[in-house]
Amino acid sequence: MSEHTPANTPESDNPISRIEPRIETRRLKCSSGRVADLTGTGMRLLVSSSNKPEVGDVQSFTFKDKHHTIEVTGTVRWVADAQGLTRKCQVGIQFNDLAPKVREALMRLAVQGNLGEPGKPIDEVEIKYPDLYKMLGVTPYATDDEIRRAYHIEARRWHPDLNKSESAADHFETLTKAYEVLRDPEMRLRYDQRFGDERAA
Repeated sequence: MSEHTPANTPESDNPISRIEPRIETRRLKCSSGRVADLTGTGMRLLVSSSNKPEVGDVQSFTFKDKHHTIEVTGTVRWVADAQGLTRKCQVGIQFNDLAPKVREALMRLAVQGNLGEPGKPIDEVEIKYPDLYKMLGVTPYATDDEIRRAYHIEARRWHPDLNKSESAADHFETLTKAYEVLRDPEMRLRYDQRFGDERAA
């Protein structure tokens, strides 16, 4: 399937270190194409064949919301030819020397859809990674079953087919992203290791 890391680029051979949770996105775009998933260290792009880069290329990527624009550079680590219905090539990007606040801004963009507070330059915004446990209404000590039950309760509450508020669709998508991280043991462990101190502060 074109929406997943291609079989010829397994994690063991992929130079992009997944030290932070990978956030799958549906609507996030940058100047080079659609972002399929994103971490604080890299991303997977879906691009047209005409825009396919070469492994080793260093490129600039622009991300925007309604109030901010940030540019980052990244190195192409792997490329997979177009396949499936999307006919899009997949490109693995490793970010180069991101400032901590830029890294947090990208993660916030993936999860919440914005880079920072309106009217403030991105380098002046203190951005915190969202508390995924709080989103689902559970504690960091919740069992897998408790997390699953909490997600299903919140998902029914916020599903756009059942909830007609303007924020329902975005809230439902955010809940789903939180659940995708916490239901995966490896991703949950990495999240806890990376953001446990921040939650306790």
